[in-house]
Amino acid sequence: MLKATVLFCFLLASVKIGWTYEKFTIQMNEGNAVGAEVKSEPFIKINNGYYYFGRENVNWYEAYEKCRRFDSELVTFETDGEFDAVSSYLMANTANENLWTSGNDLAKTGSHRWFSNGQTMNSLRWARNQPDNAGQREHCVHMGFIYPDSKKYELNDRPCSHHDQSLFKYICEAPKMETISIVVWK
Repeated sequence: MLKATVLFCFLLASVKIGWTYEKFTIQMNEGNAVGAEVKSEPFIKINNGYYYFGRENVNWYEAYEKCRRFDSELVTFETDGEFDAVSSYLMANTANENLWTSGNDLAKTGSHRWFSNGQTMNSLRWARNQPDNAGQREHCVHMGFIYPDSKKYELNDRPCSHHDQSLFKYICEAPKMETISIVVWK
């Protein structure tokens, strides 16, 4: 959509100033291919990703809605390395908190997937004996210090809403960055 919008604006400008024989190329690159300075507020750059840490306690559905207002998604940890990087940031900058992720088994109990991309949650970062679907009502995944003796962030399933243990902060993840380059020959 962004590429089409940029192309349309460029073509419209071309017609307005009377270009007739010029040539141009539009190139899309994943990431920041030209090393441009990027203003990412309210997102924080951690390794190659951009994250927003919500400060209010909400249920999983509200967390998802709040991320969508930023044109982002609840965090999806595509690798354990990404989980570790975000965990390290949290341990250095906040108290031990519980934060919603996009993980859930809402479609099929026992089949945990990342909501934002539909991929199976193949993580080694689950807390011991988790997920357990305690009380047959735990279907959304958060990260936190799960047990009183926990010393690191881990994943756990909890009720998504309508429960006193379903109000957590949340992490939004910005979409992958793309760079658009336009080259014009005269």
